[in-house]
Amino acid sequence: MPEALDRAAIIEAMCLTWRHDFGLERINDDFTVGCGMSDGERDFLRREMGQLFDHHFAPALAAAIELERQACLEIVESHGAAHPKIQNVVAELEKRVVSGRRGPTHP
Repeated sequence: MPEALDRAAIIEAMCLTWRHDFGLERINDDFTVGCGMSDGERDFLRREMGQLFDHHFAPALAAAIELERQACLEIVESHGAAHPKIQNVVAELEKRVVSGRRGPTHP
């Protein structure tokens, strides 16, 4: 998995999506009234979401990245590294690396 993907941040977002009160502190231990989660509940949910991420999302992302890499290699092989289109793509990727941008939607 690429380092640009922050596992902890993704898991926190998954927790917040699953439980909208994830970031709220439980005022009392009464489970029938109010909202929020205790520290133990948040730790449990993080572990559960971490398992989902590690067993399902991370392998799928790795497979998608590998397929994209293979597709790029096939294009380079079919056009040749000196082809103007390939040179243009390489130049754009180098600009993104230098500027820290991740993709075309980031300014």
